[in-house]
Amino acid sequence: MPEVDNRDAHLLHKAIFEWQQQAVISEDQARQLKDSIKVRTSDWQTIALYIFIAAISCALMAFGSLVLDEKWIEIIRKKFSLTDGVIALLFGIVTVVLCYQGWRRKRHEYGFSFNRELYWLLPVLSTGVTVVYLGKSLDYLGGNYGAFWLMATIIYGVLALALESRLIWVATMIALIPAYVKLSYFLTGDNAFFFGMNLPCRMAVLGGIMVIAGTVMKNTRLYTPIKMLTYAGGWLLFLLSGWLISIFGNTGTWSEWQQVRQHQLLLWVFIFTAQCILTFLYSLRRKDPMIRDMAVVFFLLDLYTRYFEYLWDRTNKGLFFAILALSFWGLGRLIERRYVKK
Repeated sequence: MPEVDNRDAHLLHKAIFEWQQQAVISEDQARQLKDSIKVRTSDWQTIALYIFIAAISCALMAFGSLVLDEKWIEIIRKKFSLTDGVIALLFGIVTVVLCYQGWRRKRHEYGFSFNRELYWLLPVLSTGVTVVYLGKSLDYLGGNYGAFWLMATIIYGVLALALESRLIWVATMIALIPAYVKLSYFLTGDNAFFFGMNLPCRMAVLGGIMVIAGTVMKNTRLYTPIKMLTYAGGWLLFLLSGWLISIFGNTGTWSEWQQVRQHQLLLWVFIFTAQCILTFLYSLRRKDPMIRDMAVVFFLLDLYTRYFEYLWDRTNKGLFFAILALSFWGLGRLIERRYVKK
């Protein structure tokens, strides 16, 4: 199907919905038709995206100022003699109401909307407050913070799948990372190693699991953006973890890493370089431009990191930054050729 603008996409989604309601097409056919619609991105849509990103950033800062310092919640608690459990219950009710209102709005609107997607930030934040105060009321089960991060991850995941929200699924993946980290530390009694792996190595395992999950999800009927976000997020975490491993190796603490000589980490450097090259070859075989671009970016990051580690004190700084400028110019030219001039 050729690319269409937002107005045409809205009409197509509305028609598909009506056909599905009248049993003209099945649910699978409706999903396939929706997935085939490609919305043309305009300059105004890009500007709108940046504005909504700024709105999300400001909302998060406002949330941090108003909620995370707990001053106004403490005032309400003292005034009405509320316990942590009651506060968790109240915010849980707020989350349910917000999700219901969002679901009602979604039923009468079609296609993707930045405005509607931004709305889901409210239940994301209220769910976070609910889990935090539930944890306080239970004393975090003796310091097991990972269990409550995992609870938040599960709640976000269920909401994202039920409401088909990109933003809530991003919150799911973000919450999964501290849940995984905190649980691994809790199970080892805050030991630096978990099954012989330090933190970056553990994160690489999580990234690999997310890549596999995203690949498996591609063959399911799940909401398409959720499948793509899982796949892309897994690759990003997998490559980022590999880069951190190439710097820190499998050392457990900062002091231990400071005692390690650079040549002792060369094996990890070779492994990460091989990881970037194999990822690039895999992307070419699968014809996946997103993974290919990630592999190229991390390969360049690998080269620059090695320069700072091994050659910074031995080469001319002007020459280095000239090479850096040329490489970024080449990367920008490649992106312009592929995406801008189409």
